[in-house]
Amino acid sequence: MSGVISKAVQILDLLLPQGTEKDMSVTEISKALNMPVQSVHRLLSSLAEHGFVTQNTKTKRYKLGLSLMKYGFLMWDSLMLRTVARPVMEELSKRTKETVYLSVRENAEGIYIDSVDSPQVLKISEPIGLRLPLFIGASNRVILAFLNSGLQKTLLDSFEWNDIPSLKPLSREYIEQELAMIKQNGYAITSSEATEGTTGIGAPIFSYENTVIGSLNVAGPSIRFDEENVEKYANLAIKYANLISNELGYRGKSRHG
Repeated sequence: MSGVISKAVQILDLLLPQGTEKDMSVTEISKALNMPVQSVHRLLSSLAEHGFVTQNTKTKRYKLGLSLMKYGFLMWDSLMLRTVARPVMEELSKRTKETVYLSVRENAEGIYIDSVDSPQVLKISEPIGLRLPLFIGASNRVILAFLNSGLQKTLLDSFEWNDIPSLKPLSREYIEQELAMIKQNGYAITSSEATEGTTGIGAPIFSYENTVIGSLNVAGPSIRFDEENVEKYANLAIKYANLISNELGYRGKSRHG
């Protein structure tokens, strides 16, 4: 299998534009890579099926497809988000003295992609790469709340509500009420859903396309999240999430708690 993948990557590399768009025939690719024509044809068919290459129906020549561009933009957005967010996360952690996380959506899950640890001895320290369904935890739920209604419904329909990896019982009805409240308030708050004795506050981050692409989150031991601190941290999370959104080119209306 690794040999097949290696050959497919060689074909994609060969088709990379050199200043101008590049297209090649099966025979040209076969000669350039010293591969049998049948193998090249089979690989191109598979790549075309998934949108990585596209064939001109008249000339029968192949060029790179839009799927590569899509994945490229996703990687770019993720790198841009982390680069822009990092100094903002450090500032937010200094002001709250709590751990700050950066989360993004991947299909029906939320995933931590960066964090700044609290300077305090008693703190929250979840691993980067932690994945949970989008309805569990403030960092994920706030993303779910601001997705367009069609996508949100599709995701809610896809969740296994009878098999939930949450410390608290969560029903679809409860989550839908929560999502409406989050959208109204501009932030999400949850306690002891993913980790016992912890509270998280999440605010949405928006891209230049005016779509939610992630969240900024303040998390710590629930004993430090009294009513006064919750209000303070929520306002700060929203403020700093808006700074990141604006830096990414978001031109929509800022969310205020």
